[in-house]
Amino acid sequence: MIRKNTAKQKIKAGEAVIGFSMDFASSFIVELLGKCGFDFVYFDCEHGPMSEEACEHMIRAAEFVGLTPMVRVPSYEPHVILRFLDLGAMGIIIPHCNTKQAAQAAVKAVKYPPEGERGIGSRPVSLSGISMADYVKEANKETLIIVMIEDPVAIDNLSEILKVDGLDVLFIGRGDLSLSMGVPGQMDDFKIKEAVNKMITQVRASGKAVGVGAMDVRKPESYKQLLNQGAQFFSLNLTSILTMATRELLQKFKDK
Repeated sequence: MIRKNTAKQKIKAGEAVIGFSMDFASSFIVELLGKCGFDFVYFDCEHGPMSEEACEHMIRAAEFVGLTPMVRVPSYEPHVILRFLDLGAMGIIIPHCNTKQAAQAAVKAVKYPPEGERGIGSRPVSLSGISMADYVKEANKETLIIVMIEDPVAIDNLSEILKVDGLDVLFIGRGDLSLSMGVPGQMDDFKIKEAVNKMITQVRASGKAVGVGAMDVRKPESYKQLLNQGAQFFSLNLTSILTMATRELLQKFKDK
């Protein structure tokens, strides 16, 4: 059988899910954080140096502790997306999805026919222990499709992107959004807040889930505000968290 995608189940039930992103390989850290109660982990293969082989080991570690494993793919090519799916990813995150056509292409690459055009290999079917027909049906139901809104052109096209069937989450990448809007890293800038607020309202009104990344974990009030506005999918960047914690710890020693 295919393992149930608990993150997707929670999203469909209207609950919020919280996970972390990793751009480096460490199965131990995945297991450790899985014990902390996170819902998912996504491996950032767009920015980080993680190989497919390393990613496979990380996916297995996530499965071991009950985390939903996802991959932020490095490119749109269907054959690239396919390889990560066949490794066991239960969610695919598409960066810089700026048009309806790009969103449609993502769905086609992730879903098996008749919902998409994903090709089938013997490995995932064999490991599932069920028939090919049942595997295709279950895989289409359990896999999450997340597209990232990170550019002003995507905001302009948001109403059209929202019409695409099969999308589960529209994930607002505030880091790249701040770059493209001329205020790098300034998440509290009025332009960023206004854009994020409008997108959350628009996505929620469409019936789809909305997520937010690049959260400042030192400001829990920002998380509460976004949660109250209707955001459901939250991603913490593990590298940023570790860096901040290490700097603060070193500073405490220096102050003494």
